[in-house]
Amino acid sequence: MSSGPEMDQQQWEALCEQCGLCCFEKIEDEDGRILFTSTPCRYLDITTRRCKIYKKRFKVFPECVQLTPELVKELKWLHRSCGYKKAMRKGIL
Repeated sequence: MSSGPEMDQQQWEALCEQCGLCCFEKIEDEDGRILFTSTPCRYLDITTRRCKIYKKRFKVFPECVQLTPELVKELKWLHRSCGYKKAMRKGIL
């Protein structure tokens, strides 16, 4: 699998393991710590862990974060078991 800008959208999305953890609300406290809540995005099917509006999520819900290799490297709130984080640790990103 190619990395970075050479990776096509299908390869990129295949890295996601559909855990849904990034789709739960998070709160940052005054010390910069990220606190995870048990409140999912209203478009997350909590049984399948899939977005109900996936193909049009950024149009319907502009607050949805579009993950990129650059963001995956920066974001502190992505869970360690995230498929994108795993790919980063393996040097794929």
